[in-house]
Amino acid sequence: MSGREAEKRTEFQRMIADSAKRQFTAVIVYQFDRFARNRYDSATYKAKLKKNGVKVISARENISDDASGVLMEAVLEGMAEYYSVELSQKIKRGMSLNAEKCLAVGGMKILGYKIKEKQFTIDSETAPIVKQIFQKYLSGFTMAQIIRYLNENSVKTSLGNEFNKNSIRRILTNKKYVGIYSFNGKETPDGVPRIIDDETLSKSKS
Repeated sequence: MSGREAEKRTEFQRMIADSAKRQFTAVIVYQFDRFARNRYDSATYKAKLKKNGVKVISARENISDDASGVLMEAVLEGMAEYYSVELSQKIKRGMSLNAEKCLAVGGMKILGYKIKEKQFTIDSETAPIVKQIFQKYLSGFTMAQIIRYLNENSVKTSLGNEFNKNSIRRILTNKKYVGIYSFNGKETPDGVPRIIDDETLSKSKS
């Protein structure tokens, strides 16, 4: 679990709570940026541990207990937060640049597509499954009927699971299948290869 989300770190929070039992006197981390990624969380949780008689010790950084040690620890925490924020900005910038070129920016696997050098290409093995789902749905089949048909024929989702209403709904509402690339609210027509063409839609509706 990321050190930037201290509240979501279940075992970390359990460790903080257990410190009140006074069954241990130290928490050893590889280095201080493993404890927390921002100064507020670091100070808050170290204060809670200190109140319970527990000290945070870095295995890699030799910090003294005097005034200079306090300053050095604060500098290290500031640097950890700086690099964490900088990395986040670089990742977001990279994702935005990729999105401008309609490239894959991570996320779940999409049934019907393969990713090759960050570009969406049609998967000849699974694209027909997507086409069949659309054809059945637009021809009047219910989601329950489609799900039963797929599962009875051992057809799997992109993650290798059985189909359910959520997985079918994700497919039917995914604009990539009609060629629309979406990122942060911006849509680019013909940004990805279409699996569901106009002919398929018109035949399914008739």
